Amino acid sequence: MNQQENAIKGVLKQQLIVDSESGPYKTIQEAIDRAEPNTVIKIAPGLYSSNIVINKPGLRLEPKEKVGDIIIVVSSKPTILVDLKKDERCTLIGLKMSHSGTSEEVEELEKLIEGQEMAKHLFGSHEDGAGGLEQNPDEEFVSKVTIDSSLNCVVLLNGGKLFMEDCIIALNFIVKSFKGILPGIAVNQNAEALFIRCEIKGTSSKNQDAKTIGIIVKLGDLIIKDSKIHNHTYGGILIQQAPTNKNVRVMNSKIIQNKKVGIHVVGSDAIPQIEQCRIENNEGPGIKVGIGNRARIYGNEIKTNVVGIEVLSADPQIFNNKIDKNFTDGILTKVFEQLRCDGKIKTNQTISGNKENGIHCTGQNNYTRIEQNAFIGYNKKAGIKADTESRISIYKNKITKNLGQGVLLVETSSAVIEKNEITDNIKANIALGGANSVDTFIVENKILGGRCEGIFLIECGRCWIFRNKIAENNDGIVCITAVPIISGNEIQKNKSNGIMIIKDSRPEIIENKINHNDGIGLFIRDKSHGKILKNEINANEIELVVERRNPSLESIVQDNQVSGDIRIPQNYDCTIQ
Repeated sequence: MNQQENAIKGVLKQQLIVDSESGPYKTIQEAIDRAEPNTVIKIAPGLYSSNIVINKPGLRLEPKEKVGDIIIVVSSKPTILVDLKKDERCTLIGLKMSHSGTSEEVEELEKLIEGQEMAKHLFGSHEDGAGGLEQNPDEEFVSKVTIDSSLNCVVLLNGGKLFMEDCIIALNFIVKSFKGILPGIAVNQNAEALFIRCEIKGTSSKNQDAKTIGIIVKLGDLIIKDSKIHNHTYGGILIQQAPTNKNVRVMNSKIIQNKKVGIHVVGSDAIPQIEQCRIENNEGPGIKVGIGNRARIYGNEIKTNVVGIEVLSADPQIFNNKIDKNFTDGILTKVFEQLRCDGKIKTNQTISGNKENGIHCTGQNNYTRIEQNAFIGYNKKAGIKADTESRISIYKNKITKNLGQGVLLVETSSAVIEKNEITDNIKANIALGGANSVDTFIVENKILGGRCEGIFLIECGRCWIFRNKIAENNDGIVCITAVPIISGNEIQKNKSNGIMIIKDSRPEIIENKINHNDGIGLFIRDKSHGKILKNEINANEIELVVERRNPSLESIVQDNQVSGDIRIPQNYDCTIQ
């Protein structure tokens, strides 16, 4: 008999039958205790109520029959504890598992916090912002919790490798007297889990007091595919990862209707991957990325969460997603204690219909890059908003039809805005200004069709507006108490004025083509003055109007080509050629 036949014969011998009524083994643990390594344990349909410990390699637990449910329910400790050596593996197929949570022990998890403040301290909150957090948010719940063999949960992977397929974990039968937090699955340090076509269901609407988590991973590896994690009160999937955990992936799965957060990943320089998932209706961030984490978030549908994706001083890649209809911002990137934020938001299909901003970047040392996104539109506020000293880049995006501004830079923030199509926004296509607002570059964009201004500047310092096409807006550029350099632009066919310079502005307006605007090509008023050189100003209703309240301030107006009507007060000290 050859080696292959010996192997087949060995496998056939290594089968044990569990049947709670007729045996030969009436409990699953009894069969495990009698099994040799690599045994297949076939389980008859029925209800099993004893804790299970798998500590032998190669065991496979699966249904004996094609019909009928195998239901395993316990009241304390793990329903199934897998405790193997590093390279040993076991398999669970087609089981239904639960936990009643009737243990009266006070969980270690509960001791981490006090009362109803649990959510705020463990998870932070969208409303708090960076300044309101009392501790390093990267050391919250998933980082602090200790996973040990007495933890109340359904499946505890304490060591080795677990493959689980076509299983259901249900946590909607937890008794109301249970005081702790109960995870569906807990994966401990250095363990490896692979889940395919599994459902991990939390509490029902009738029992919202129970505190459940779908999956918690503590420095282990996790691959979850084609699965559904839903209705958990303390988050769908919580992952603490180290760079040495190379396989942390959530793929083709549904993460829906969880409270606090859909997926939360923490761990500096770790690279979890979240791909092709539906992440919806979570009462918190759909995905939250913790400090220094480098998550890759690809091809997901992320909608109707409180915020779509929240990034905290991290460096994720957010590519090719649909991030729509979230109840605040589609994407929020923010800074904790001035730790740098470097997220890249690129080639997403849609960032649209969010009830606040499409993308919101806030905090000093925020260097978020927003590139080549196909559609940032129909958001209730701005398409892109930056504030609080953030320094972002916006490159080759289509930003259109937002109900607020296309791009809004508030107070101390700045941006490089280059080669975008920024069109048809209800307020200004681009608006910037406020205290200490300086160093913004607006270069080679198409700024078209705004209901208000193409570019609106107010109380801002030096910024550069170069080589843009600014057309068919209400006004092309409106500058109020600002100091821009406006050069090489085509400012055409705006419904009112081409450029308006108001109050105490001091611009340099050089080598622009300002023509075919329905109102005034260049309108200077109040105390504004500056350099107006080498522009082509023609075919406007009125080419140039100066209304000066302080005629002693001189402007340099030279070498311009002005073909039509000019209105300048007699005491205006300037030269026009």
